[in-house]
Amino acid sequence: MPILSNWNEEIKFLVPDDKFKTPSSISEVQTIIKDAAQHNEKVRVIGAMHSTTQCMVGNGITISMKNMAEILHVDEENMTATVQAGVTIHQLCEYLKPRGYQPPVILEYGNFQIGAISGTQANDSSLSDSVQFASFVVGVKLIKADGEVMEISETRNAEHLHAIRSHYGLFGVVCEVTVRIWKTRHLEFSYEMTSLEAFSKDVIGNVDKLRNSYDQAFGLLFQADGKFMIQKRRFVDNDTKSPHPLTNNLEAKAINLYADLVLPLAKANGQLKLPAHQQEWLSTALVDLPLRALSHSNYIINPNDRAVPYREDQPHFDFFDWVFPEENWSSMAHAWISLCNKFEAERNFVLTLPCLVYFLKQDDNMLLSRSRGGNMMAIDPEYEDPTDPKWLEFRLAFSEVARQHGGIPHINKTRDGAIRWFAEACDQDALEKYLEQRKEFDPEGMFVNEFFSTMFEGRL
Repeated sequence: MPILSNWNEEIKFLVPDDKFKTPSSISEVQTIIKDAAQHNEKVRVIGAMHSTTQCMVGNGITISMKNMAEILHVDEENMTATVQAGVTIHQLCEYLKPRGYQPPVILEYGNFQIGAISGTQANDSSLSDSVQFASFVVGVKLIKADGEVMEISETRNAEHLHAIRSHYGLFGVVCEVTVRIWKTRHLEFSYEMTSLEAFSKDVIGNVDKLRNSYDQAFGLLFQADGKFMIQKRRFVDNDTKSPHPLTNNLEAKAINLYADLVLPLAKANGQLKLPAHQQEWLSTALVDLPLRALSHSNYIINPNDRAVPYREDQPHFDFFDWVFPEENWSSMAHAWISLCNKFEAERNFVLTLPCLVYFLKQDDNMLLSRSRGGNMMAIDPEYEDPTDPKWLEFRLAFSEVARQHGGIPHINKTRDGAIRWFAEACDQDALEKYLEQRKEFDPEGMFVNEFFSTMFEGRL
């Protein structure tokens, strides 16, 4: 009886041997679905299980697409790649790299399976393009609840494409995905160290300045002193040489600084159980300083090298991703600092890892896009010990503050937050349209698990 767990091992569930399916063809998937319909069973599909919410947990049949992991076709004329659902983002990047292509969105967790992220909010950070991988999906082949194959693309059943880009496994079993590809555009990385106070004086103006000079940006916000490190990225000619060959070489070999250095140091700090002020000091020495050393670097990489596969033995951590309209981000960031200070003073609890800041360009290509209404910025606290009960208390308190600032949680990444608040925080017209289309594909709710039943309670 397999015991399935998500990537940080905080979500575990048993699946009976006869309920765990690993099909290797579309016809096998059809047989599984038709048999499930005959016996009135629920069905959920798992990917890499990177989610920290229980969105993947089922109580019936669980399908893994790991045996459907072939790259089927690259269409150089239409600039698309068609893959089976079990292909990972790392696998796709490794295939496209020598051919001079890349996916438009490359996520640093290379284990992601394309079938899963073809219909979720999985995102990078960008100023000039859509940041969600699913926004570049131009076609899928899936098995509906009646066991029949349906193709949805820009030319076939196109009225469903925007909903399918947010499928979350609720429309059927996605077996094949066609995604847009680009010719490889190398990325130049540089860094800027500023402060929350300086940046928040004119958030929209400062983001516009970044947008005028760079294609992508990503931030690290340090709770202890309010420093804000911005990673700035821009596309450059592919023959441009890196000014720092050593740094570029390290990136090219996909050495994961965060997993191999920062997280072990943060965990070691937490295990010492020091008073909060000592934890904060030690965190600055062991965690913040190595990251801030990057602010002096400048290097160029092939974007395909960013899809780093994580090992099972690498340190686990947790995150809590909310996004906010650009105009609300400053007040929310200050509210986050205040909440951190409150928990430090009252509960001896310190966030030893920096908060992640993603930039999300307005994107209405998906019905459940978190940036349908405008440009958004994330406040994504991270913590090295997902089991710490004080981290749970912090998450719940953070959610209340986030809601007051117009925040939208991440269905896959905001444990406790998404299941309670996503449905009321997202675009209501788009959600209504999404749920109407979902019911057309699955009228009896075969693919709806407890997580989504709770999240969409009263709406299904």
